[in-house]
Amino acid sequence: MFTRCLRAEFYKMKRSPVTISHIIIPILVSAVFLAYYASSGWEEIDKITAFYQALGSAFPVLIGIFVASTMEQEQNAGAFQNLLTLRSKTAALFSKVVALLLLGLFALLFTAVLFGSGFNMIHEQSSASMGVFVIGSLVMWLSAIPLYLIFEIFAFVFGKAFAIGAGLLSGLISALFLTGLGMYVWKVVPFSWATKMPDAYLVYELADRSALSQIKSQAPIYLIVVIVCFAGYYVFAANYEGSKISE
Repeated sequence: MFTRCLRAEFYKMKRSPVTISHIIIPILVSAVFLAYYASSGWEEIDKITAFYQALGSAFPVLIGIFVASTMEQEQNAGAFQNLLTLRSKTAALFSKVVALLLLGLFALLFTAVLFGSGFNMIHEQSSASMGVFVIGSLVMWLSAIPLYLIFEIFAFVFGKAFAIGAGLLSGLISALFLTGLGMYVWKVVPFSWATKMPDAYLVYELADRSALSQIKSQAPIYLIVVIVCFAGYYVFAANYEGSKISE
């Protein structure tokens, strides 16, 4: 049932703005940063770190927008009745978040390949291999899994404006926590992980191997939060009876 729902979800997203955005945005973002870095005097490590920090700050905002768009699609297609009349609305709701997760993974890996290839062309003796860019994007995707689940609940319960607002707030928190403000608390604030977790990986890979201890201490917290979010989403999906949102 889940596989059928997932196929149907991708079919509905075919040629939609959400799908197209996951292709166009990586191209534009990579092109803008590479064009600037081609003439910038920054150190290599600073360039890579700044790119992933900017990407991580924007990613939660985009997640909020994409989640809101998929919710609005269901709302416009019969006020959620198409969803509620399915044999398993739990499978249908999980297929929505999984479809967005897979699109997000594709977009981030696509960005890593585009940016990494261009960066290594600009810096022929770059200290960062393609693997660093790919793993950095994978870490960012993993860090955002709780956001997809939380924002999906927000969208279907409170509406698209709430989900978009949550994305904007999360992006702001991600950016603020790059300063000393989040030095001691970021590990327990999932809304900051899209910047802080890739940043910790890049520090470990490119600058300071002792950062491994920071990554290890974050791992159990991350796993607990992800499990709780998936459990919470399951409870939400199993008990969802439609929305009275009117926007």
